[in-house]
Parts: sequence; C-alpha cells; structure tokens
Amino acid sequence: MNVKQEPQFNPKRLREARLVRGMTISDLAEKIGISKQAISQFELGEHSPKHETVLALINTLKFPKNFFYREFKEQYVGNTFFRANATATKKSKEVQFQKTLLAGYIYEYLSEYIEFPELNVPDSSLCLNSEWNNNSIEQLAEQVRKHWDLGDKPITNIVHLLERNGVIVFSVDTDSEKVDAFCQHRKGRPFIFLGNDKQSAFRRQFDGAHELGHILMHKEIDNQDVLSRIEFKEMENQANRFASALLLPAEAFAKTVTSTSLLHFVELKKYWNVSIAAMLYRCLDLKLIDESKYTSLVKQMSMKKMRTKEPLDDVFPLQEPVVLRKSILMLLENKIKNELQLIQEISVPQEYIEMLCNLDQGTLNYKEPEPTIRLIKR
Repeated sequence: MNVKQEPQFNPKRLREARLVRGMTISDLAEKIGISKQAISQFELGEHSPKHETVLALINTLKFPKNFFYREFKEQYVGNTFFRANATATKKSKEVQFQKTLLAGYIYEYLSEYIEFPELNVPDSSLCLNSEWNNNSIEQLAEQVRKHWDLGDKPITNIVHLLERNGVIVFSVDTDSEKVDAFCQHRKGRPFIFLGNDKQSAFRRQFDGAHELGHILMHKEIDNQDVLSRIEFKEMENQANRFASALLLPAEAFAKTVTSTSLLHFVELKKYWNVSIAAMLYRCLDLKLIDESKYTSLVKQMSMKKMRTKEPLDDVFPLQEPVVLRKSILMLLENKIKNELQLIQEISVPQEYIEMLCNLDQGTLNYKEPEPTIRLIKR
C-alpha cells in the first residue's frame, strides 16, 4: 500500500514570493516577528517553518498556500533585456525578474489546455551580434516585414502582430519610472512584458518593436549586466534602430515626409502610429533632415511642451495583449475550470494572474453558483 507523502515546504518559493513583494530578509523577518537567521535558514532549506510561521508568511506575502509547496517545472530563462536598464535600480530589476517567473508558471499551466499560435519569427542569423550595423539592421527589419507579409504599410497594432506570430506578450505593472518594457529569451518561445505604467499607444508601439529587436539580434548575450555602459548603449541603439526601421520602412516613410513642419508630423503620426519624436529621429537617420534642422524641431517641441506629452497621445487607445486573457476566459466560459480552481492550480496570487494576463481586476473573484429552481408543471 502506497502512503501518500505530505508535500514539503519549498525554500525556492519563499525567496521568489519575498522578492516579488520587494522585501529584504530583514523586512520579512520584522513583519512576521522572527529572526533574520530563521528566514535565511528557510530560504536555504536548512529548516522548514512551523505551521503557524507558514500562516504568517501566507498572510504577509499574500501568496496562496499551494505556492510554497509547489515544485514547478524548471524554467529555462535566458537574458532579460530591461529597457532603461542603465538607470533602473538592481532592486527594481529583481522585482520585475521575479514577476517573469510567475508569468512562466501561468504560461506553463495554460499550455496544458490552450493551443497557442505557433512561433513564427524569421531566422535572424544574418550576422553575429558583434557585427550588427545600420545596414544589416535595416535588412533585418525588411526581412521581418517580408516574413510577416506586411508590405510597406503602417503597423497599426504591434502587440497583436507579435501575438499572432507566437510571441507571448504580458501586461505588467512595473511600479517604476525607470522600466518601460522588457523581454526574455526562453526555451520554446520568447516573452515580452509591456509596462502598464505609461499609458501611451505610441510608446507601446515602439516598446514592442524595440523588444522584438532584442529577441532577434541579441540572443547570444547571456547576461547584459556584464556589459560596459558603452556596450549596453550600443545594444540599445541597435534595438532602437530596428524598431524605427520596422515601424517606419525607409522608402515608404520618406515618400510621406513632404514637409518638415511639426503640424505635418502630427498628421504623419495618425498614419504611421509612431511618435513625432521617433519620426524626427528616423528622418535624421535617413538624412531627410540634417542635424541643424533636427535640433530646431526638437527645440520647437520643447517650447510647445510636446516632449513629455505629444498631440494625440491621449486620443489613441492602448494596444493590449489578448491571447492570455482569452485563454483564461475560455477556460471559465467552457466550464473547464472555475475561478477558484484556476487560482489554486496555478498557485499564483489572483492579482498577478489578472495583471499579467490583462484581465479586469476581480475577474477571478469566485462566484458561488446560484440555486436552480424550476416551475412546477401542472
């Protein structure tokens, strides 16, 4: 007769939950009233917490009990490319990285029930990472447009374009002015995380294209933290150049630039779905304007207070990821799972499932089924 083994407390999960909440070992120890050494021993697996301590951890960290006893499938996570990495603190990057692990647990769970779009990105082995230059980056952008049959028309929704081609896109509250978006190389398919903190459709267009650039060009970089400031800046410039080339194809964009007035660029913004600032820089790159004209236009933008908020920024709706949201709703609507089962089986806090899957807050609130009554037939 097989005796069912009691699940063991998993020290890895405690560390993950603590870091997601942005707490140090000292913070957590103080909140639950035990020593720092005890928390360290729990995280190292040297001791397991008693039942009452586990309850205190659950109440403080707001994670389901299941989470602390789960042995999730090991995630292969390549480098995480943080936009604005140079100014982001180590702590803020660590918090975001831990959220990506939660995203991985959600994706793995949903993969058992949902057939996601097949990954369909072009082969980017055009040249090695160290050899990327403006010409090869422009060629890569053309290759992507050809592979996805985009022609030279504007990309109206980069998020849906990525999702249709098998890239998994998550929404994330970065809680930081320093982190806009980030991506990860993963086994199987890449993840892109788009920040909810800055609600601009035009910024999101560029963020999505920028992260795709990292996915295609920088997969050989294992750890960007070892890069020098100059190397990091070069890598960011490469991703920016790719985003510009993808969103504003050189020949087609040049034909539409028939004036260099800011009013004209407002009209172009409606057509290309790209910010005025990005279009001006693209004009400079393509030598449609010289350095002097570029500087003059940027100064005009500053005088009109357009550097932080451009015209149309609050008019166009934000492009939102839909694949993960549809996946959760499909399981609920088809009564394959209810809200409580999803939270218990995924073992991730409700707030993070809703945030990462772009669900309305409260979507996973459990609703008790109402009693069924029928009319008596006479």
